[in-house]
Amino acid sequence: MSSTEQVVARVNGTPINRFDLDNAIQGYAMEQHRKTMDQLDADQLREAEDFALEKLVARELIFQEAMAGGFVADEQTIEEERQKIVANFPSEEEFAATLAKAGLDSESYRRMLRQDVTVNQFSEQQIMGLPEPDLDAVESFYREHPEQMIRRGRVRACHILVKAPATERDQAREKIEQLRQQATADNFADLARRSSDCPSATGGGDLGYFRRGDMVAEFEQAAFSQPVGEVGAPVETQFGFHLIMVLDREEDQRMSLEEARPQIVRFLQGQAGAEKLRAWVEQLRDKAVIELNIAVD
Repeated sequence: MSSTEQVVARVNGTPINRFDLDNAIQGYAMEQHRKTMDQLDADQLREAEDFALEKLVARELIFQEAMAGGFVADEQTIEEERQKIVANFPSEEEFAATLAKAGLDSESYRRMLRQDVTVNQFSEQQIMGLPEPDLDAVESFYREHPEQMIRRGRVRACHILVKAPATERDQAREKIEQLRQQATADNFADLARRSSDCPSATGGGDLGYFRRGDMVAEFEQAAFSQPVGEVGAPVETQFGFHLIMVLDREEDQRMSLEEARPQIVRFLQGQAGAEKLRAWVEQLRDKAVIELNIAVD
């Protein structure tokens, strides 16, 4: 029996299959633990299964409520979502082959996508028109969460990359050392255009601004510690060897209340919306017939 035929729950008689549950577990594992499902220990897997199953039940409840009210996502939006996913594959044929391996054809996948988009749109309708939090709530949040009121520092840097395949690592190291001898603040952009293996070469190696966590660790450490305007020592990463020149650096700064207000408002509205959705799903659940952990034959 395939995973699309194995029933793990029913919501008002509608089955939820093992395929959907495994996909939801995989997403939870990556988001919460940065692991694949197979890498979770027993406790983590149990936690992931419980969370994923509850999420799928909630999705089915919302979908059924939407259908009962005559609401369904329009085909254009569904196709746009499908195209975003297909764009991650080399071709439509590769995408179809991946579906086939999972026991799905294009039509069954489209039905799944229609459900996802419908649930998302219908859920958004339920929280439309939430009022903005008042000034007192915004000010209280600002005072009580100073650690969240920090605008993280950022760096603007340019670099020269010399790719270093395993068989050519010594040559790549030698080339980056030669470039280091030539590089100055004045000629760095021209040198990057001529010598860098990174697509940023066309812009003189300019990577724009980035924050901590945006780059691989070795690159980040160099960029956030080098003096501005100087060419640093070569840095080795998984991509090869880099010469980095920092163009500008902005340190962490505490935001004023006015600066922080838009993000506080978004956060508080998000909290209010999530609570409203949670209460709504609980109401749907109270009226539903839900069977969990149905044994698979």
